[in-house]
Amino acid sequence: MLGKSKQQSKKILSALSIVIALSSLGLTTSTAYSEVLNIPDAPQSFSVTLPGRGMTMTKVLENFGEPQSKDPEVGQPPITRWHYPNYIVVFEYQYVIHALTTNKPMGLMQPQSDVPTKESETMPMDKSMDADTQEMPATH
Repeated sequence: MLGKSKQQSKKILSALSIVIALSSLGLTTSTAYSEVLNIPDAPQSFSVTLPGRGMTMTKVLENFGEPQSKDPEVGQPPITRWHYPNYIVVFEYQYVIHALTTNKPMGLMQPQSDVPTKESETMPMDKSMDADTQEMPATH
């Protein structure tokens, strides 16, 4: 009789553990909810016809007119930039290598010039430089 009651106890404990497990699942589930995310409308798109790669300076002038400004040649091979109202054309020698729109999405910063100004030429680039001597501190 004692063996039979042990079997019943095991069955009861097994059933009880199943009930506890199932009830704990019910307690741990959370209510699902959703949140509406409002995204502002993107700026209106624009369309610009750009000069194609390999087009000559003469063809660009014929098809797109005189630019607002022209940067002087820089480097070797010589790179030249022509500025139009909505785009920039980059030439290597006399051929277009890039044409880029200048309309930028909101929130982006203007690119910094790679050409040092007179102020930046006189200011030390490294903050660890000694202000009085304009020399790097000695390290041992």
